Amino acid sequence: MKRLTPLIIAFLCLTAMAASAGRLPDGYMETPWGTDLRQVMKTYPRGNLERLHNDYVYRQFSPNREIFVRTFIFKDDNLVAVSIKFNPDYVKKSGTDRLLARFRKSFGEGDYEQSPSPHVITYIWEGPKSRISFGYMPKRPDMTIMVFQQK
Repeated sequence: MKRLTPLIIAFLCLTAMAASAGRLPDGYMETPWGTDLRQVMKTYPRGNLERLHNDYVYRQFSPNREIFVRTFIFKDDNLVAVSIKFNPDYVKKSGTDRLLARFRKSFGEGDYEQSPSPHVITYIWEGPKSRISFGYMPKRPDMTIMVFQQK
């Protein structure tokens, strides 16, 4: 029994770590997919609303020190995607490896996706309702982006 106890504890710890990481949100942060345009504008104020064909795009410029621009994409006035372009100064300071480690801790390991462009590194996380991608170029902090999409 003394030999079995450490194995059981290790198994429980690994199971708890796997359960806590890898859970993808069914939307962007606490905003679920399909949220009405007006509610998103209320939750994320001080942005610019633009019409794109028959749909809308809502952009927030510099909402915090980490994000350069956050773009909400709507179809029929319902949220379907969010694109984030990170602040280059923040990326230089924190590093893309640290950002990727943070997202892996939140969403799980993810899958490395081979890009048609060899200098772009992309990681993908897939869930039942969401797809998240994180892309960057090691020598170009201004090209660091993250996209949350409804499936």
